[in-house]
Amino acid sequence: MKAPASIAQTQTNDLTDALSRYDLAEIKRFQKRTKQPQDTHLPGDTGWPVVGHIYPFLTDFHAWLNKQYHAYGPVFKFRTPFLNGVYLIGPEANKLVFQNEGKLFSNHMAWAPQFESLFDNNLLQRDFKDHKTHRKILQQAFKRPAVEGHIALMNPLLAEGINKLVSGKKIKSMDFIKRLLLNTGSEVFLGLKTGPEADKLNQAFTDIVSGGTDPFRRKEIWFSPYAKGVRGNKLIGRFILDNIEQCRNGSGKDMFTHLCNIRDEDGNLFSDEQVKDHLLFMLFAAHDTTTSAMSATMYALASNQAWQESLREEMFSLNKGSIEFEDLEKLEKTGWIFSESLRMYPAVHSMPRYALRDFEFNGHIIPAHTNVLVSALVTHYMPEYWSNPNEFDPQRFSPERAEDKKDFNQYIPFGGGAHKCLGLHFAQVQGKMFLFHLLKNYRITKDRKMTSYKYNNVPLTFPTDGLPLTFTRI
Repeated sequence: MKAPASIAQTQTNDLTDALSRYDLAEIKRFQKRTKQPQDTHLPGDTGWPVVGHIYPFLTDFHAWLNKQYHAYGPVFKFRTPFLNGVYLIGPEANKLVFQNEGKLFSNHMAWAPQFESLFDNNLLQRDFKDHKTHRKILQQAFKRPAVEGHIALMNPLLAEGINKLVSGKKIKSMDFIKRLLLNTGSEVFLGLKTGPEADKLNQAFTDIVSGGTDPFRRKEIWFSPYAKGVRGNKLIGRFILDNIEQCRNGSGKDMFTHLCNIRDEDGNLFSDEQVKDHLLFMLFAAHDTTTSAMSATMYALASNQAWQESLREEMFSLNKGSIEFEDLEKLEKTGWIFSESLRMYPAVHSMPRYALRDFEFNGHIIPAHTNVLVSALVTHYMPEYWSNPNEFDPQRFSPERAEDKKDFNQYIPFGGGAHKCLGLHFAQVQGKMFLFHLLKNYRITKDRKMTSYKYNNVPLTFPTDGLPLTFTRI
């Protein structure tokens, strides 16, 4: 008879193998027979009765995270009605999780419950050999020829959308950014021109994203955000499946066409279902995170007019009406601004993993089957890595200072390791293009009473007041 430890190890090995093969049936069987681990020995409080820490999560997550870190150190547990787990804080924690030596953590076990029926089978929730195989194929869609095609599509779309801003009128700029990026995404990712069909799919996509924030997640409650999100998934999924044959025979510059035609090392195409699942998640990953990043950048530029003028001069120095691939590296200061905005206000507040085995960190034993989270929010403000971390200072990313290079795991707005965001360069390209067309034509200002960026980090980092700003044509 095997010892308990040996049995547990065998089960873990079987699960790791199932994750490597993406055997969903076996993974689900394991989940059903796994109990929540005990964590009473770990630092941290349990929050309020029943609801745990859900209130600070939803109201001021950043402040709560700082409070817990200073009270308990780099390891502390948390409770909510929907998820319990442990936070690991700092570059060493980020390194442990992202490098994932010995296949200690699973992405699938952490992310799949959150994406179920909304963004199934995406790259983020794949592990080990299976993840490596899919990521290697998908990287083809982000190489230079593909990016040049995306730039050609985005230039006129961003220019036209920004040109519709009414000069001198205060607007909720996050809504404007979100709508413009969604319309742009319809053509860049789905190959769909603006019109009634695009509007219908954009609404379906909005429903999917909203469904991910529904804490109850009941399909049978037909009017609930989650049920609407599931229906939105089916609507966009059907559009993709119905148009795959046309895209496989096409030569479009959109992401849809790229995914339909890229091949693995053996010359095999993605299946129709794989195209659908990857494309849906790419649309989500590119849209909402970029909306968050650009909202933070808009606030930073409105609050720092000298930097805004410096970027404007950098863009006018190109002496062009639109951007080409070769121009991107010339917008150096623009890149610093984008990076500093993401340092202070990272779009994704936490990155979860699922511990497949017991492990030790900072003198604490974290049990197997624990939800483990790392977060950029505290790391990005640690004074041992960042000078005056509460100040907006884009020059910290200049080659002369390079504060982000002190530790490879201190700056993590796009995650790290094997699961580092595949579209991080696309996000930077889109951000620079957006700012190019905006700042060449408009000056951004805010009300004097607006002395801070009002935001919360859950589910993503968005301004809670819609970010009221004024755009005045130059």
